[in-house]
This record gives sequence, C-alpha cells and structure tokens, in this order.
Amino acid sequence: MPAQADPALPPGTSELEVSLAAVELAIATLGQALCQPDIAAIEAASTALHDTMRAAMNQFAQVARRGTMPAALRTRFALANAQIAAQREALYRATSLVEQNLEILIPRPMAETSVYSASGASQRGPGRMIAAS
Repeated sequence: MPAQADPALPPGTSELEVSLAAVELAIATLGQALCQPDIAAIEAASTALHDTMRAAMNQFAQVARRGTMPAALRTRFALANAQIAAQREALYRATSLVEQNLEILIPRPMAETSVYSASGASQRGPGRMIAAS
C-alpha cells in the first residue's frame, strides 16, 4: 500500500512523493494481475508500471540534481526496485517451468547427427573421438 505524503519533506519533493506512490500502486497492480490468468491485464499493468517508473525516474533525477533527495524516499524507491526485481525473478522462474513442461510434453525431434538414438547404433550419427593427453 502506498505511503501518505510526508509534510516534513523538503520543497520540490512532493511531486516525487506522488510519483513514488504511483509506482508503488503500479507494482501492487502488476502483482495482482500476475496472479490472474488474464494476459491483457498483465500487459496493461506492465505497461502502466513502465510508464510510472519512467516518470518517477525523471523526477528523481531532477530532485537528485538539486541535492534534496530525502533518505526516506530513497529507501522507498529502493524497496520498489526490489519488489520489481522479485516480480521479474518470479516471472522468469514461471516461464522456465512452462518451457520445461512443454519440452517434456512436446519433445524436439532428434538431430540426425546425434550420438545417441532410441533406435540403436544404425540410426546414430558420427561420433566424436576425444584424444587423451
């Protein structure tokens, strides 16, 4: 859940606070979308997160140039980045699992030059000799 704006922040960082809250909301929305079997919702949430991150990065760069980057916002931004990395890792793992399952269900045809064959030596391709040194 996004944090509320902090009135103690230095001037010029309230826009950054709002932008960071939008990023946090977009991360949560993408997390919820990833739990549903709706590809269109996942793509929409992913695009929204990308757009809000781009806007937040531009604002962070402007605030950082002024040297008024509050530590609390830096910490929240680092946490948001960690959450995105965790979502990315989970997505990679899920994709890998799907690819492994597809490989089991729909195996690729053996290449003609493979050394091993299910039908025996008559179907094997040329082997490789490894010289001992």
